[in-house]
Amino acid sequence: MMEFNFYAPLRIIFKENEINNIAAYTARNGNRVFLVVGKSHLKETGKLNEILEKFKRNSKIEEVIVFDKTPQNPDVEAIEEAKNEIIANRLNVVVAVGGGSAMDLAKIASICAKQEKGVWQLKEDPALNVLDAYPIICSPTTSGSGSEVTRYAVFNDNRKRVKVAFSSLSIYPTVSLIDPTLTYTMPQSVIANTGFDALSHAIEAYTSRSACPITDVYCREAISLIGVNLPKAYNSKDKNAMNNMSLAAMFAGMALNVGRASLPHALEHSLSAFNPELPHGLGLSMVMVPFLKRAVEHNKEKFADIAYLLGEDISNMGIDDAAKRCIDAVIEIKERIGLNKSLKDFGFDKKTIDELVDTTFWTMDHGIKNSPCEFSKEDIKQIYYEALEG
Repeated sequence: MMEFNFYAPLRIIFKENEINNIAAYTARNGNRVFLVVGKSHLKETGKLNEILEKFKRNSKIEEVIVFDKTPQNPDVEAIEEAKNEIIANRLNVVVAVGGGSAMDLAKIASICAKQEKGVWQLKEDPALNVLDAYPIICSPTTSGSGSEVTRYAVFNDNRKRVKVAFSSLSIYPTVSLIDPTLTYTMPQSVIANTGFDALSHAIEAYTSRSACPITDVYCREAISLIGVNLPKAYNSKDKNAMNNMSLAAMFAGMALNVGRASLPHALEHSLSAFNPELPHGLGLSMVMVPFLKRAVEHNKEKFADIAYLLGEDISNMGIDDAAKRCIDAVIEIKERIGLNKSLKDFGFDKKTIDELVDTTFWTMDHGIKNSPCEFSKEDIKQIYYEALEG
């Protein structure tokens, strides 16, 4: 008999233009606000000023401190700076309006500030799951990370050159405010990178050893939506396609809470730890196909289903060929959204790869073990080598 434990204490609001009510949702949870955003996008589009005006007009909000120093991959230094600002200004609610990096930084800073501890101290605390955090409101401006609905975040330690997963029930967002209109101004490259991140979440959680019937439902819906809508969103910014990508990212994020990520994320975390300027979704696109070539033999029914959900005609195929069509389907999506880079384009070489293998096993051993089959250090090295050439 299959056994699973699904827990997701979330309030999700999915509605166009609901960002206009962010101050009201925030005021129900605190009156001194730490607002985390990206470095430039919200400013350039004028949306940040609109959001600040909403807070200004809400009589229950006493203060808003804006943190706009979020790196491409949130790191220990940025989290520490954010934590100190929350403590120094006696703030009591954390709001993130941004992509996965802004939301991850906000979630980790919230619990670090509440506990008045550093990120590594908390990461290694056995009581992490039950430690309090300040209330967290997340509103994504991209459709990929799913951080708005998960208990996960990631951070880089640039001195150690590692990227580490951070998990706690306490950093589930109190409110997940998903307004698809916030994604309409995404640059084309961000649509591609974040969209592939969502696809990776769904593929990994669907085929992982932790998958369960509930996560399967979320994953299948996410994969189906992405197959149809990601190319449309990339090529034309079709609003219906963009809305559906926000929905797909949410479904894939929900699946991660139990199904969890597997080898592709383990591999990519080491890559963007070595080069923090490598976009997460782009890194995933480099390692996904080499992973699939080795994994499809070990969960043929689900990989065949992924091929079907991505639009492949497998009706007259045996299970072996149908499973392999998953590889073709993912390659086609990559081509349609312009993801054609290799690791060489970001400064990697064979010497670098050899150094990354041990790091991957140290920082993401749980992801490797959650994969549909076993992967040795030599397997991982060969996957990296294939990604090196593109």
